[in-house]
Amino acid sequence: MQYIDKSIRENEGKQIIDNLLSDCWNNEDNSYVEANYDTLCKHEYREPFVNLLLEEQSNLCCYCMRELANDHKTTLEHIIPHKVSITDFAEYTSKLLINNIIHKDNFNRSNNVIPPAKYPYDIAYHNLIASCNSNLHCNNYRGNKFINSLFYDIEIDQKVEYDKKGNAFSDEYLDDLEKIGISTDQLLIIYRKIWYELAKVKESAEDINDNDISEIILSISLESNNQSTLVNFWDSPSKRPDLLKYKWFFDYYKNKL
Repeated sequence: MQYIDKSIRENEGKQIIDNLLSDCWNNEDNSYVEANYDTLCKHEYREPFVNLLLEEQSNLCCYCMRELANDHKTTLEHIIPHKVSITDFAEYTSKLLINNIIHKDNFNRSNNVIPPAKYPYDIAYHNLIASCNSNLHCNNYRGNKFINSLFYDIEIDQKVEYDKKGNAFSDEYLDDLEKIGISTDQLLIIYRKIWYELAKVKESAEDINDNDISEIILSISLESNNQSTLVNFWDSPSKRPDLLKYKWFFDYYKNKL
């Protein structure tokens, strides 16, 4: 997992939301009308917003490290869930979040001040990150479960680790890893195991071919409890394209060898 530095593109991120707020101001009602997540999802806001998030995340899912593009396979993840009560909102104590956002029900929609002191959390730049669209892990799997904003921990790359068997573990964030499924999803574990084995025998991820992958799969299938997944690896649809989206782990393991 990698640290996400929101300070680098902060002004750009806030500007997109400022534009949304400005467009939603209604002079007749003297209030912001439909300044909400549904509006943020409109193409004119979502397109540049997702581009910005992907750039600051090195085009990687905030959780599982899958390579992402600005398409339907990339989702906007609310760190503080999209639908959360004011009471539960108070559980989130990250300074980066609390200093920049406010519960949407407490946002003063009749005060035309842009930029506001704090942004409604459902559209706030600091509360949104890019995630993959898997239903077995990450954003969709997590749902509304409480998690720490672990990717805002500058030492996260040392606190979340992956062993040679593909397991994800952390002394501090193990509960969070389980809630987002990256420590329990068996296919992710297998993918990471494959990348570890490839990192042992290849100098560069760019040199890897299908024969290399096949040899690794054959080798670990003999010792794996997930033989059916590996046996069907090349079936239609092949898992190869999905595996290659996790190339980040090649360098991770290479640096550990």
